[in-house]
Amino acid sequence: MKIAVLGWGSLIWQPKELAFDKEFRWKEDGPTLPIEFARISKDGRLTLVITSEGTEVLTLYTLSTYKVLEEAVLNLAVREGSGRKSIGYYDKTSDDFMPEKFQFKTKIREWIHKTNFDAVIWTNLGEKWKIEEKVNERLISPEKRIEYLREFKGNKKALAEEYIRKTPIQIRTKYRKLIEKELNWTPII
Repeated sequence: MKIAVLGWGSLIWQPKELAFDKEFRWKEDGPTLPIEFARISKDGRLTLVITSEGTEVLTLYTLSTYKVLEEAVLNLAVREGSGRKSIGYYDKTSDDFMPEKFQFKTKIREWIHKTNFDAVIWTNLGEKWKIEEKVNERLISPEKRIEYLREFKGNKKALAEEYIRKTPIQIRTKYRKLIEKELNWTPII
């Protein structure tokens, strides 16, 4: 089985445990999906996710070195530090989607049917605006994401800035443009 792995954020420049074909590298003509900086990660960074509120962008993809879909899914879950439920997939041979109610099935199907891949996997985390601090929780309004980024100091600021600046240049979302304008966090090529 030939399995594609989709990416649009840190998976590309920081693959860690991801088992992918280094010679194949990352290709820039993956499916067009609505992506946005809309998830506050465990370390406080504002990260990219698929969301209906996102900007339609051309994602990237690479070739998994795994030939069994379940193994490729598990590998991506380990890389993401999450469970298997946070990994989406489409198996072209059986027409199976996970999650079953994935909102952008048509976009994935249209793309994969133009390729010689048998399956495709992706990180399927949703929006998250809750910050879990040591003593309490705090909600950030999605409209205040730039103000949220301005709050950072020191290493936390550097990590947040790195994520946004190292995001592939083709991931030109609405909020990336605003972050570049307001914070001058322009792409690092």
